[in-house]
Amino acid sequence: MAQDIISQRLISLQGFGDKTNDVFIYGQVKNCTNHVIFFGGDVQDYPENMQLHRDNKRYIEWNTEATAALIHNRFPQSLVFVIKPTRMHLRTFADYSTFIETNDFGNPTHSSDFGAVKHLQCLYSSAITEMCQFVDNYSLCEKSLSLVGFSKGCVVLNQIVYELPISHKETDLNMFLKKIDNIYWLDGGHSGGVECTWVTEETALKYLAELGCEIEIHVTPYQMQDPMRKWVGEQETKFYKILKRLHAKVKQIHHFESLPPCLDNHFQVLQEF
Repeated sequence: MAQDIISQRLISLQGFGDKTNDVFIYGQVKNCTNHVIFFGGDVQDYPENMQLHRDNKRYIEWNTEATAALIHNRFPQSLVFVIKPTRMHLRTFADYSTFIETNDFGNPTHSSDFGAVKHLQCLYSSAITEMCQFVDNYSLCEKSLSLVGFSKGCVVLNQIVYELPISHKETDLNMFLKKIDNIYWLDGGHSGGVECTWVTEETALKYLAELGCEIEIHVTPYQMQDPMRKWVGEQETKFYKILKRLHAKVKQIHHFESLPPCLDNHFQVLQEF
């Protein structure tokens, strides 16, 4: 491992109130210019957990730690914070219940006041405090933030958007949100209800546009062309069009358009974006 690269699991890190999440950090310390906060999807776990699962071990190359390194390659002067799901139901389904109301399989019910922004702010602060314990003189140094959600992990990004109309009124949360320079939605989707895969509520999206950050949407046929979940593609299109109309700085990128939907290419978007 390079001298200026750090790789560390932070177990049960304190968030807001009594909420905790594991956070895996990987990346630059000395020459860091920004912090990337990543939320992964179903199946993605620590490698030793994936190796023990009959099906999930086939996708072990996309484990938590390997994905953190991949994200770091995308942002080579960054420090990556992978926020682990609250739990992995049946060792497979990512459940972010500390960020959003969910069912057993981690499928969300969104609201405007669950506290995802506050919890993320507290987790991030706790992670920086832990960093100071094993990296001399480490500080925030006004680093900018990039938020990245992949697959099921996009439900956390969506919940943050739903909370923007309230969160911007609180000074500390507003200061945290203003650190965000980029948000990436990577092939968002889940098997839950038809109303909550992408944000289509214009009031919330108005605040997202006014945040002024760069927004990138990366999609593949796996989510966009699933005949059993046609609403996913329809909602993504609406999400994009509303943001364009609101003059948000948004880009939409389609990957593997000429190929049939498959899980391998769904994961591959982590390499391609």
